[in-house]
This record gives sequence, structure tokens and C-alpha cells, in this order.
Amino acid sequence: MPQRFLDDQFGNFIDALEAGHDEASVKFALLNLTTNSGFDSFAYVDMRSGDNRGYSNYPDEWQRRYVSQNYFTVDPVVTNAKRTMRPVVWSISDRDRYGADERRFLDEATDFGISSGIAIPIRGGFGRVAMLSLSTSREDANHIAVRDAAYAATAVAFVHINLLRLSDKTLAAADTQLSPRELTCLTWASIGKTKSETARMVGITEKTVRFYLERARDKLGASNIVHAVRMAMERDLL
Repeated sequence: MPQRFLDDQFGNFIDALEAGHDEASVKFALLNLTTNSGFDSFAYVDMRSGDNRGYSNYPDEWQRRYVSQNYFTVDPVVTNAKRTMRPVVWSISDRDRYGADERRFLDEATDFGISSGIAIPIRGGFGRVAMLSLSTSREDANHIAVRDAAYAATAVAFVHINLLRLSDKTLAAADTQLSPRELTCLTWASIGKTKSETARMVGITEKTVRFYLERARDKLGASNIVHAVRMAMERDLL
């Protein structure tokens, strides 16, 4: 089979993302890129330790299993892409080069029609890594390649930016649900109140305010409280 280049699809893909204004537009652009490139499925994931958010058309059962089993830690495609920060082409036909856990993972993915593909990683803000993966039930993805890694990264960056803009609608590994106390403490923080001031107004200890703020920060995947406030506002939680 002659080699194909994913680069040939990026122009129309970027145009579609730039013209889109909602989640449906992003999904339509991703589906078009997937099918026009000869693949069956796509997965976009935005990763940081303990906070992995995804958007995909993989089978629902596979998505649930991937998250519940924390397959981010054993997926060799994710591991290789994060290590090299270059496009990674993979196939189940290469399974013997991996360890037992990775082979079991690849065999399980194949049961869901995921037998080969390509993953394109980029670095995001605050230590995050974002990645777009395209896959097929065939084992011949080694016939796809990327000429220009920077162009590929640009295409993934357009997905990343659009889904950040629509972050309150993006599918998440776990829904962001802040408790009333977490929201109250974040709200006071958003208007400049200190932890001691918030404690006096809410009628709790400063230590408890700190606990609620840190728990909200952790749920939002923020690097600090200022970042947590911004993320909560972007998601219309405040």
C-alpha cells in the first residue's frame, strides 16, 4: 500500500476548526479529518498527572474502561508520544516489542476495533500534554506518516484551543462538581478576600477554608488558587 501523508488533510481541518463556533463544529471537523485520512476513530486527550480529560468517538464501553482502569499509565502509544513529543505511528502487529501489561492493553484495544493508528502530542500550559489520536481496526496504519511535525502540532493546537474555549462542554474523565462550600470559598477568593476574611464571613476556620480551596483547585486541575478561579469562571461555575 502506498504511503499517505496526514499533512494533506490538515489545511481543511484547520479551516473547519477556525470557522467553527461550538462543540458540534469541533466534532464535525474531527470526524472529517478521521474519515478523510482513512481512519475509523479519534480521541483527543488533555493530560496532567491526576487530571486527564478526553473527547472521543471511541465506543462508550472502551472509554469508560480506559478511564476506570487508568490505562493512561500502560498505553504504550501515550507513553511513547509523551517521551518523544513527536507523532507516533503504531500497530498491533508490533505488540511483541512491548511488555506483558502493554500487550494485554493492545489486545484489549483490538477487541474494540482499535488495531493501529497515529498519535500527535503537543505541550499545553501548566505542565499539560495534549494529544490527538486517530485509529483504525486495520493493522496498516504504518502506511500513514507526517511530513511536517510542526504543522501536525499546529493542527492539534487548534483542537486544544477550541476545546479550552468550550471547556465547560468538553467531556471529562470525571465531571467537575464543586460543593457549595468550595464554590463559596472560590467566590470570595475571586473578589480578593483572604482566607482569614473568608473564614470570618463563612463562620469556619481558616484551615477549613484552605482545605476547600485546595480541594476545588485539585478538582479543576489548576496550578494554584488564582488559576482555579479563572477555570471556574471559564466553566460558568462562579
